[in-house]
Amino acid sequence: MSQVYLNLVSRFLTDLHHKYWGFQNKIKNYQVKPFSARYWWTRQQLVAEICENTFADPEEWDIWIKQPRFQFYDERIVEYSWAMLKICQLGKKNRFLDVGCVMNTSYCLEKLLQQFSDIHFLNLVSEPLASQGRISFHCQDIRYCDLPKNSFDCITCISTLEHVGGDNSYNNFSLNGTAEIKQINQSLEGGWQKAFISLMELLVPDGLLLVSMPWGGGVWKNGEYQIGKQDLEDFHKIASCYNRKIVITFIEKDENGWHFCSELQDTPRVSELPAAGANAVVLIETINH
Repeated sequence: MSQVYLNLVSRFLTDLHHKYWGFQNKIKNYQVKPFSARYWWTRQQLVAEICENTFADPEEWDIWIKQPRFQFYDERIVEYSWAMLKICQLGKKNRFLDVGCVMNTSYCLEKLLQQFSDIHFLNLVSEPLASQGRISFHCQDIRYCDLPKNSFDCITCISTLEHVGGDNSYNNFSLNGTAEIKQINQSLEGGWQKAFISLMELLVPDGLLLVSMPWGGGVWKNGEYQIGKQDLEDFHKIASCYNRKIVITFIEKDENGWHFCSELQDTPRVSELPAAGANAVVLIETINH
């Protein structure tokens, strides 16, 4: 049996799966088992859809994310659309860095390659690139990386800082490894604060840094640190050391989708939603004085 034939059969079966999943989404109103095959495929489609709608009408972003079907999907719905909108508004620049490799998707890389002449990914474990081009990969700890300071026009760190300094061995489903760092004392080597300092040092003076983290009362849970009210001032203090200001946005999920909050409670109010990621996130964006 030729490889060409096998490829055709594989493509046919994949298309059949996608059509079946699309039909299930319609009859089940997008309700899906968290992290199932249909979940990942559907989330990919939804991210692309909401990004394109947001690009077309940036002022309606808060409307787009507030849809009941999004209650079944994790915070990437919000994070991708927010980050990609901010990046596209930045215009064409030279160097881009993504810490944690969340932006390593075909959709994001297609957009990034149109805007930046030099793209870099940094993570503790390597992973295959979703696309080829002007892309470099660095297997390093962001706290001690050797990338040149003051050199990146835009840096993203999406749902990654919360894992710095923690024990990520709980993540045993990753095909690329666990990025595990076991530490008895999580403050010994510095957690997200030290990582945030490193991000600020890598950024050019007027560059754009986009960070997101889960909200949850300032506790470690399942290998990640869910920041609380007592942590917010640290962001401002660190940014001010680099003559920068930050804007912090609170986003929470309920049965009607994702929506803005003026302030989040110590723990998300809606705990009975399907266990797909965080139910509340904090979005941090640098701005110039």
